[in-house]
Amino acid sequence: MVNDDLWQAIVKTVRPLGSHKRAEKPKNVSLEKKLQNEFKPLNRCEVEVQTDLRELTAGDFQAMDRKTAKKFKDGEMDIQGRLDLHGLTLDQAEQCVEEFIKSSYQQKARCLLIITGIGGLLGRGVIKSAFPSWMNKPEIRDRILSFCQASSKDGGAGAFYVLLKRQRNKK
Repeated sequence: MVNDDLWQAIVKTVRPLGSHKRAEKPKNVSLEKKLQNEFKPLNRCEVEVQTDLRELTAGDFQAMDRKTAKKFKDGEMDIQGRLDLHGLTLDQAEQCVEEFIKSSYQQKARCLLIITGIGGLLGRGVIKSAFPSWMNKPEIRDRILSFCQASSKDGGAGAFYVLLKRQRNKK
């Protein structure tokens, strides 16, 4: 198996601390060729699809008109789904957010409220900090139009509004 060969090649280059004996150089040249065959580059079509979507940041309203952006930012849109992440681990929260966004999109919901919590004494919660990167995950990024911090009536610094893209009927 390729991973065992790789591990053995790495182990041969390791020497104990304080040892003056030189580590062996890996002799297995075919390992490099095996790895090249294992990891094939993306074809041109896949790269174009991935670079088509720009990275979202909190409060980025470029993809919508001014009136919609103001309603969204001010918390005046109808919230069609709520998710509270209190009490979850970082991995559990990430999985819940991904599933929540996918199912909300399928149900044609538009505006969501996701409560991350402020976290800790200084407001540096791990879920809150990780949330923006989750919005850019390839699995859900194509469904999201924008996201921003919620207004104080909906949780303020401990919550985010997420605006999902509309599903247009294709004729």
